Amino acid sequence: MSYAYRHQPPIPMAVFRKLAHSLSPDELSRLPPEKLPDNIPLDFVEEVPLYSRSAVETLILAANAYHLQQRMAIQEVFGEDVLSALDRSKRTGNKANVKIFRQKLADLEKLDQQWRQQGDDLSLQRLIANLKTLNGLLMDVRAEVTETTRAARLLREQHPDYEQMATFEEAIARLHAHAEDIELLLARFYLIRTGISHHEMQAKTRQISQLDEDFRHLGEQIEDLREQLERSQALWRRALVRGKANLEGEQLQQRISDLVGEQRAKEVVISENDLTLWLDAIVDASLHPFTRKKVARSISEARMALYTLLNRYCLQQEQSAMQIARNPFLQVDPEDAIRFMLMSEQFILNYFARKRNENTAWISDVAQVKKDDLDALERDILTELKRSSKFMRKG
Repeated sequence: MSYAYRHQPPIPMAVFRKLAHSLSPDELSRLPPEKLPDNIPLDFVEEVPLYSRSAVETLILAANAYHLQQRMAIQEVFGEDVLSALDRSKRTGNKANVKIFRQKLADLEKLDQQWRQQGDDLSLQRLIANLKTLNGLLMDVRAEVTETTRAARLLREQHPDYEQMATFEEAIARLHAHAEDIELLLARFYLIRTGISHHEMQAKTRQISQLDEDFRHLGEQIEDLREQLERSQALWRRALVRGKANLEGEQLQQRISDLVGEQRAKEVVISENDLTLWLDAIVDASLHPFTRKKVARSISEARMALYTLLNRYCLQQEQSAMQIARNPFLQVDPEDAIRFMLMSEQFILNYFARKRNENTAWISDVAQVKKDDLDALERDILTELKRSSKFMRKG
């Protein structure tokens, strides 16, 4: 191979296709096989003019032989993992999980725009349903970023010779572009998810406020009936009229049970799963360098809404446990019941512990989240939570 050809860059597939149609067979035969792409389609020969097919076919066979020799040399010198990383760089545009995520994200953005324009409940419900679908795909997409980043890092750590240098550099560039493309998709998703989650939390907070008064009123009635039950039981026991005492006691118990059922119907259910998803929305957008500045204000408001709901969730856990413990008609150990109480601070601590364990699925070279960033965010959230909480742990 001449000096001039040795220093030429590899020929892209699109360029080779044009050359195959424009050059004569003699000119094609002088092209260096080692500069041809290694992903020439099997039916490529059928595309070129008939008079050039023999020259192109010979050229492709030589190129395939060269690339196979290169693969074997790379495998022998650098090992199977490096060869796999190079192969991964050639498949970056064909990953089904990323294609599906991209398509569904585009649908989500359209729904988000439609909901913001119309503001109807049907659009919101469809938006939330699509958001949950994308949440389900998130782990696979993050894993794709992680594997792509790991492959690029592995290639950067190698020291190929001059002839192999271009192969490694092109592979690294493709991997980096693929990871950046995914990170931009994730940033778009984080922005929408933060806005929707903030709206959900605000709506839940308003719902709680509207039903709290009815809930408290029912609670007062239940307490009055419990006191009446205790007085009546004591009175009829003293009068030794056990049958009447039992009948009136059963009636009062039934009334209490009815009111408890009505009171529970007034409760706004806050699930641990919802809290985790809302916290995910806040943490991911707060840490991602492509979104953190764009959502600074809305994140602050969303965090305050989350603290309100988190405190309310933990209060409900405590009240449920205490209610079980106080109910004289249920054979439950009060200490065991109270152990179900989940305090908000512990919820946050447990969440960040899980997040650290999952960090390999959502950290990349392109959008790197350092452990210090995660630690700092945890401290900020715990501090703000304590300030906002009316039910702080004593001591």
